[in-house]
Amino acid sequence: MQKKVVLVGVLLAILLPVSIHAVDEGATMKGMVSDMYDYVEYLEDEMTQEIVHMHADLIFEDPQQFNRTLRSGWTYLITAFADWRVSDLDIIVYKDVDGQWIEIERDEETDNTPVVVVEPSSDGVYLVEIKVYSFATDDYDDSYTAAHYGLIISHEYVE
Repeated sequence: MQKKVVLVGVLLAILLPVSIHAVDEGATMKGMVSDMYDYVEYLEDEMTQEIVHMHADLIFEDPQQFNRTLRSGWTYLITAFADWRVSDLDIIVYKDVDGQWIEIERDEETDNTPVVVVEPSSDGVYLVEIKVYSFATDDYDDSYTAAHYGLIISHEYVE
């Protein structure tokens, strides 16, 4: 039994560095994590924002959606960013009004770093939608169909 554990350990020591270097640069989240760190530093240090939600994920042609409770009296900054495979990323925010999602805010810039400001009129559940409006094309005029993105929600920091 002890020999098997040692053998597995040796194999991992040999193969792990090879497998790490074998990861396609397009399949790694290292760039997103680095970008998120830069955004967090800027939001907290320069804009005096408090981060209340953040995540990074893959996005395809279908929008990513999630619900978030937002509170009146706060001004929320919702920002997203995508990697080089996206030329236009959008954020759309909806409020639940009597069981219907009503659009209240939208980013309309043609870039991959959308930002919206939301000042909720009342406490409630809001739907945040991240959508690729257009993917970038490569050197062969093929359009990408997947990319990494990050999302950060913050509000002003109050002591």
